[in-house]
Amino acid sequence: MPIRRVTSRVALVAVVVLLAGCGTQGPQAADPAPSGSRRTGEAAAHRAWAYEYVSDAAPVGNRVLDIAAVSRREAWAIAELHDSGGSGPRMQMLRFDGSRWQRYDLASDLRDALGTGTLSSPALHAGAGNAWLFARAGNGPGTFSTPIAARFDGTRWLAVALPKGSDMTGVAVLGPSDIWALGQPRQQTAWHWDGRGWTATRLPLEARAITTQTAGGDLRVAGNVPNPQADKADEPDPDHPKPRPLRLAAARWDGRQWREERMPDVETGDGRFPGCRTQVQTLVARGADDVWAMGIEYGPYTGTRYAPPGDRPCALHWDGEGWSRSDALPAGVLDAKRVRGGNGKVGRIARPPYVTGITGKVTEVDRKQVFRLAEIAPVPGTGEAWGVGTAELGASGDANFSRAVIVRYRP
Repeated sequence: MPIRRVTSRVALVAVVVLLAGCGTQGPQAADPAPSGSRRTGEAAAHRAWAYEYVSDAAPVGNRVLDIAAVSRREAWAIAELHDSGGSGPRMQMLRFDGSRWQRYDLASDLRDALGTGTLSSPALHAGAGNAWLFARAGNGPGTFSTPIAARFDGTRWLAVALPKGSDMTGVAVLGPSDIWALGQPRQQTAWHWDGRGWTATRLPLEARAITTQTAGGDLRVAGNVPNPQADKADEPDPDHPKPRPLRLAAARWDGRQWREERMPDVETGDGRFPGCRTQVQTLVARGADDVWAMGIEYGPYTGTRYAPPGDRPCALHWDGEGWSRSDALPAGVLDAKRVRGGNGKVGRIARPPYVTGITGKVTEVDRKQVFRLAEIAPVPGTGEAWGVGTAELGASGDANFSRAVIVRYRP
């Protein structure tokens, strides 16, 4: 039986998070400037992030890892928290009920699926009023962890059996019985869950992103076409391989199979291997003829070593007829400290106030704390966004602390 063609008309949010995952590593890392400060040439701050949840302080390691917003009154987050007794960190689910964040006993719901194991590598996904969790269950050092999945049925989290050997990455929650999940890129497989079980579909590319909503159009994935010849170009210098030039591509689900759509080469400086020295990190559908594929375009290969002198956002746009390079980006939160308005201008988001240190006050040394976001998620039906991460102070001896935080942006 063919899997139905997706034509869901999920309401679009005003804020489109372009490059989610602005954590402490890579191009997205950001420590927003303190409220009230302004660098030369930088736009004035529109609004500041506001704290909605702040954990107790630990010497190190408290952080919120991921978040998914189901609606303006429901959201879920996963945090890594240290107990006051000094034991190691443990995963803790948090739930927003429309008024405040509080702890949720996920281990009780998933007791049978977890057994004596512990949760690791969690990823939350939401859409069409539904929430899903994909993670791994580990049983300690020297053992293999196994992938698990669960969905919230309105009352509790229920484990969902996964296909043997599958390892899901990007996920699109399009309905209570309409879930798509990407396998590892080199597997070139997309899985569909219809409420009863999973069906594998073959992809014509190594997919790394999927549209999390279709906005009246078709479901799409984006990634790159395998290029063995480009891989071999690294062999003369195995100690310092240059990034593989990627031939980017998308694919559209027509109800029976995935139809490949070629994307233009972003970089053509390498005559033998044109392409793009990045991965598509985010795929956003705002209409049937308005789809955006975005990532970070890294600088060119400059000799025996790779150096990224000109990293910048990279965007490709589908207009209903084909894909083209775009110098513009859709409006939305760009990262922890920047937001693009509908007029195309980029404004600054100020950081929230300093959190208290281990003394219960904000001392002079506590003002050295950094605020980092690991993930940003739009709030459906609003122009708002959630952010999760940490507020921490390091390299200050006994004053060091770490607090897991959840913040909210209201334009």
